[in-house]
Amino acid sequence: MKCLHVLSVVAVATLGSFIAASTPAFCAAAKPVAPPALADAHTNYSVAQFQGQWALMSNMGTINVMANKALGPAARLLVALPEDLKKIVGQDRFSLARVSGTAWQGAEGDLTATLTLISENSAQLHITGKRGHKLDLPLYRND
Repeated sequence: MKCLHVLSVVAVATLGSFIAASTPAFCAAAKPVAPPALADAHTNYSVAQFQGQWALMSNMGTINVMANKALGPAARLLVALPEDLKKIVGQDRFSLARVSGTAWQGAEGDLTATLTLISENSAQLHITGKRGHKLDLPLYRND
């Protein structure tokens, strides 16, 4: 029995010294990964970063964002909502103009839609009606 006790102490000591010796190298090799930068007041996203398919956290389909070919003040984003969302909002298309480096906005009828990029892969679509109705949709890149 004494022999087994001595062997287990030696095994634990050897394993402990191996872990202690390899821990600094192991930790040094693992560099922390920075999260993607969030947009701030100085962020200026290009038109191409808004374009594409955006998904909701539901089974409503995707929101398609396209751009016209115009540059400068005539540039527009065309937002197409899926059929399920059209039933809630009352329309399925919005034409948006740039209001800042991270946001585009447009009014169609009694609705105002604002598309804001939070980061390169997340956005928010905010739709308000003249009678105080509001709809905030968090969006995630789907392409």
